[in-house]
Amino acid sequence: MSNSALSEATAKKRMETERSLERALSTGQNSPDRLPGLQMIFGQLPRVMTEEIGNLSLLPLKVRLLDLSASTIGDICALPQGAFAGVVRAERWRSWLYFLADPAATTLFVEAATGCEGFPPGGLPARKPTRTDANVLRVLFRRVARALTSAFSILVDVGFDIGAVVEKIELEPQLTASSPVIAARLSLDYGGHIGVITIVIPQAALDPIRHVLAGAAPSESLNVAAHRSRDDPAWSKQLSEEIARSFIELNGVLEERPISLGEVQRFAVGSVVELQLSSMSRVRLDADESPVFWCELGKRDNALILRVDDEFDQQRETVDEYYGL
Repeated sequence: MSNSALSEATAKKRMETERSLERALSTGQNSPDRLPGLQMIFGQLPRVMTEEIGNLSLLPLKVRLLDLSASTIGDICALPQGAFAGVVRAERWRSWLYFLADPAATTLFVEAATGCEGFPPGGLPARKPTRTDANVLRVLFRRVARALTSAFSILVDVGFDIGAVVEKIELEPQLTASSPVIAARLSLDYGGHIGVITIVIPQAALDPIRHVLAGAAPSESLNVAAHRSRDDPAWSKQLSEEIARSFIELNGVLEERPISLGEVQRFAVGSVVELQLSSMSRVRLDADESPVFWCELGKRDNALILRVDDEFDQQRETVDEYYGL
C-alpha cells in the first residue's frame, strides 16, 4: 500500500472514530431518560394526535408511540424513496424541526383522507408518490404540529408552523449531519395497516427549556397549567393576552362543490370554472378551518366586505356537507 493510500485510510478511520464518539456523547447528553418532562409530553401525544387526525377520515385511527430516542440528523433524516418530510418552524425556539412520513404512512393517510372506506387485507400496492400526495400530507403535518403544540403546553408555550413538504431535506445553516436530535417514532394504525411518522427535534432547540424538561415530575406536569392558572393570576392574565394576540387563518367561502378528478386534470391557464351561486349568495366565514358564521357579501369604497348575518349551526348543518378534507 502506498503512503498516500495509507494516509487516506488512516484519516478515514480517524474520522469514523470521531463520528462514533460524537454520537455516543450526544446520545448521553440528549437521552430522553434524563428528561422526564419530555417523556410526559410524548406520552400524551398519541392521544392528542388521534383526536386531531382521526376526524379527517371515516376509518378508525389508532396512534401509538413506538420509541423516543437520541440520535443524529444524519442517521434519522435520510429519506427513503417515496417518503416525504415536513419542515417545521418553532419560532419561539428560533429553530427548525422535521416531521418524516414513511411511504406507508403517506399512502394510508392520502387514501383515508380522500374518502377510502377500507383497505384490502394485503394492504395497498406500492406506487410512486406525487405532488398531490405531498399537498394532502401537508394537512397531516399541520394536524401533527397542532397536536405537538398542545402536548408541549403542559410545560412550555411554543407553537409549530409547517413550511415546505419535501422529498429531500436541506439542512438549515446551523445544523449538520452530526447534530444531535431527539427522534419520536409514532405509528398510524388504520385497521391494522400501519405507517410511521417520525418527529425530529434538534438538541439545540431544547437547550433553552432543558432545565424545565429535566426537572418536571410526572405528577406535577399533568396539572401544571391548572396550578399556574389558579395560583398565579399574572401568568393567567399573560396567557389570556397571548391567546388574544394569536393569529388564525380567516377564509370567506362563496361555494364548494365536488368535482371529478378528470375535471381537475383538464384545468389549464385560461380555464373557466362555473359556480352555481347567485350574486347575493351567502358567504361562509371559516376561522382556522372551522365554519363559524354566515355572512352577506357587499361592497364599500370599491372593496368587497362581509357582514356577519348568522351563526353557523354545527347541529343543523354538518361540516361534511361543505368540506372534502
